Amino acid sequence: MPIHRSALRLCVVAALAVAARAQFTVTGASPANNARNVSPAAVVTLQFSAPVAAATVTPQNIRLAGRWSGPVPVQLSIGAGGTTVTLSPLRPLFATEIATLYVSHFVTSATGTPLNGGFTSTWWIASVPSTGQYVLDQVVDYRRPGEGPIRTYGFFAGDVDRDGSPDMSATNEVAFDIRLLKNDGCGHFGAPTITALPSGHEPSPNEGADFNGDGWIDLATGNQNGQSVAVFLNNGAGSYLAPLVIPAGGQVHGLALLDCDSDGDIDIVATNQANIVLIRNNGNGTFQAPTFFDGGNGEWSIATADANGDGKPDLFCGQFANQQVAVLLGDGNGNFTPTSSRFCGGFPWQMATGDVNGDGIVDCVVANNNNATVGVLTGTGTGTLNAVVTFPAGTNPVSMDLGDAEGDGDLDIVCANFSSGNATLLRNNGAGSFGNASSLAASSAGSCAVVVDFDRDGDTDVILVDELDDKAFVWRQNGPIAAATQTPSCGAALRVNGFAGRGGFGSVPPTPLPAGRLAFFNVSGAAGQPYAVVLGSRLSPGLPLFNWGVANVDLTLPFDIPINGFFGSPLGTLDAFGEQTLAAFVPGGLAPGSTLTVQAAVFTSAGMLLSNAETVVF
Repeated sequence: MPIHRSALRLCVVAALAVAARAQFTVTGASPANNARNVSPAAVVTLQFSAPVAAATVTPQNIRLAGRWSGPVPVQLSIGAGGTTVTLSPLRPLFATEIATLYVSHFVTSATGTPLNGGFTSTWWIASVPSTGQYVLDQVVDYRRPGEGPIRTYGFFAGDVDRDGSPDMSATNEVAFDIRLLKNDGCGHFGAPTITALPSGHEPSPNEGADFNGDGWIDLATGNQNGQSVAVFLNNGAGSYLAPLVIPAGGQVHGLALLDCDSDGDIDIVATNQANIVLIRNNGNGTFQAPTFFDGGNGEWSIATADANGDGKPDLFCGQFANQQVAVLLGDGNGNFTPTSSRFCGGFPWQMATGDVNGDGIVDCVVANNNNATVGVLTGTGTGTLNAVVTFPAGTNPVSMDLGDAEGDGDLDIVCANFSSGNATLLRNNGAGSFGNASSLAASSAGSCAVVVDFDRDGDTDVILVDELDDKAFVWRQNGPIAAATQTPSCGAALRVNGFAGRGGFGSVPPTPLPAGRLAFFNVSGAAGQPYAVVLGSRLSPGLPLFNWGVANVDLTLPFDIPINGFFGSPLGTLDAFGEQTLAAFVPGGLAPGSTLTVQAAVFTSAGMLLSNAETVVF
């Protein structure tokens, strides 16, 4: 019997309704995608469209990582009703780094529906409010004694040895190697450990991530004349193994990382001036044969971010031949579709992505090599870009990074300039317009500028690499100094959720500690030294105590108690790196706005050293 046309329409509508109901998606996330000024200890919350299958909520399927600090161990929990998943970090992230959340398609609903295309979100970690004034702290030489030019082009600031401080991984085009210089935790860098590439491979662009899921940061480089991508796995002790070299065709000048197919591991995307090269991870640090697809005209630089707000990583490709940036939308299953291109103001040598105008939508910032400008292309949220606005930089800009230069909550631009031998710092007015420029000098040729808190005081610093002299110029931000307050030192420092900015003293606000969450208190000094932590009320100005330092906790009050780990635990000792991080649960029921001041003491053979004090507000 024939079916009436109206009945058929009803059947189709009903089938579509059932299909819509069957979809399993992430309907909300906190922190929001592209959020800025997020606490280093922020709890992450995911809201799903249906109850999740508890067996699929695992650390392998839901991962959190910092750009510099690496994989973050988390505690996972499922809320009442099963539609909410919470990630509680078990350590703080680094100040002013990018955090990325990866949710794989192996997470399913309670009825077995997979999270098609997975879910990815990024946000920016806050930094301490500071002055925005930078001084040259040190110059680090990458050459060995008596060695000639090695042509240091790139730089990665990841914590390779997991001691809680950013290290230096320098890519050297003429020496054909990677040089790892480890941070001692106080901003001093040791002698380089060298890992070689085959002769002629010229490593330049680079990014780091945990490629084999062992919890340690690895490194990937694009190798220009070697027509390859190289992956340097971590040996699990804080050094690099010999590289896995993957042919990529052409001159590889751009490289970025993403989980392109939502399978829970980190893949590599590169540009070889003729194609975009996609290299999928097998999950164990080995990779599939590359696939190639069109990204425009002269694919030169590349970045990844979510351009249309669907929770899937997309691609931004800088085209050298026509001076445009193309957007290619990803579906989370390894496929990318070109949507639009925009003129970017010049030759797009390198680019960065982030929300520069505060509308919650990712934007693209480009170093225009041929005309001494930085191009800012704001996003529309639909996968297209608005017309470029350019701002002056130095001569031949070649490198780009974003970060909060003074702790005011927005993203500023640092651009390395090859021919003028410096970096240009462009400050954001909060709405995506940049000015109040200052220059950070190298010696001959600025090749790479990186925004990182190298001395771990919680504010933003800049490391600028000189390609011709093979040196790193470490520009430290001078924070505000309150009268009679103890400063953090190599001998004794205290960090609250990664910040050692003397919160609660002078113009720096106290560090907020939300009730019902973990807070992290890090004490550092020399390896094996005993330490204690004292809690009490703020003493400002402080009380000088012999040659121990300045006490900024009122030691006359009866509730000042020296503790390790809080609540009366015995005195402890610092580990082999001179570190100890204490996790404390912030109880509920505290009066909102109440404060507490915390200060540490480290005991050396010459006597006690007092750390900086930090005031927290509940």
